[in-house]
Amino acid sequence: MRFKPLLVAALGFNVLYCQALLPEQKQKVDDAVPAKAVAKPRRPRRMLVSNLVMRDGHPWRGSSYDTNPTANYAIGEMGKRTGAYEAVFSDDIEMFRPDRIKEFDAVCFLNTGGVLFDDPELRRSLLAFVAGGKGFVGIHDAIATFVQYPKYDQWPPFGQMLGATENGGHPWDGEVMTVQVDDPASPLNAVFHGSEFQIADQAFQFQEPTLRDHFHVLLSIDVEKTGFSPKHRILPVRMADKNFPVTWIRAYGKGRVFYSSLGHGAPVFWNARLLQHFLAGIQYALGDLKADSTPSAKLPAPK
Repeated sequence: MRFKPLLVAALGFNVLYCQALLPEQKQKVDDAVPAKAVAKPRRPRRMLVSNLVMRDGHPWRGSSYDTNPTANYAIGEMGKRTGAYEAVFSDDIEMFRPDRIKEFDAVCFLNTGGVLFDDPELRRSLLAFVAGGKGFVGIHDAIATFVQYPKYDQWPPFGQMLGATENGGHPWDGEVMTVQVDDPASPLNAVFHGSEFQIADQAFQFQEPTLRDHFHVLLSIDVEKTGFSPKHRILPVRMADKNFPVTWIRAYGKGRVFYSSLGHGAPVFWNARLLQHFLAGIQYALGDLKADSTPSAKLPAPK
């Protein structure tokens, strides 16, 4: 993951509104946001959303920084218009203290990156929050959180909770990728009607040897149709299995995790089908949308 310096001093500094959303971008998002929730919320929901990126203990400007105004607006408006949740935006790490995080139903790491905090209480609090029955939503760079080159697993329990650890950068970086629907029956994939689609965005690859043992794959890259070669610098383990999940869900204790690697570029957040997919994933993490989270490797082979 690449970083650019961000000249802010305090860990609690909120970088979410440092950039203005262009009117034409706002209109595109407005036209794409779903009109209604995928599932009826069982009660009012609140989701904490963070864009914080850290490097060497200091706030940093991550590679997806320019996308964040669009992403934040889309996530905020999607909750507001559908009534599915209230998004609360903050980059203050104190929000992860046990007495603060308990006010939320889910946490969303929206293009976060780097080692956000070393404080043992904050780390225990985040994992306990999810394991205790709440939700975690990760979008794009979230998989590169608690990661800093050259050590890709600065906090292994976070990767275990999320389901994988980013390693090796981006085999496809803005190229058009063909994305296949791995589970057409999942309510999170209903918007795709079982059909593959193409998108130009940034892909991640993951270091774990058996990815599908850890989570339920919803979408993945069709490498044969997308194409790959030595220039893509694919890890040996991924060259062997050609396994590049894009979106997945998993159970963590009593809680629920939704992750999508899409979201590096702003057009992702005015893509109506992807916003519907994200909304379904968020509602799954919140506990309002039921879905099978059985790890893909444990599912019966398709007939």
